[in-house]
Amino acid sequence: MWALKAKKELTADDVREGSVFRVVRGDNMVETARVLSVTSDSCGIPHVSYEVSIGRDDQQVFSEGPRVLSLSSFTQLYPEQLAS
Repeated sequence: MWALKAKKELTADDVREGSVFRVVRGDNMVETARVLSVTSDSCGIPHVSYEVSIGRDDQQVFSEGPRVLSLSSFTQLYPEQLAS
């Protein structure tokens, strides 16, 4: 099972291939993102490619990917890093 890392503000170094992040929504739905890659676009802006799964009580309801967000948007959307 995943363990939570101590709460801290995420940095670019935290977001790397294989890292897992989550956010718990108000209705106790848990959205989990697994990083596939981090690459920079032609302007040098880093983007995160990731797979997302959504579930409740250890039951996965939805899974999709890959999705892409800028690194800054990704860290705002998924503020909680999980450790294996």
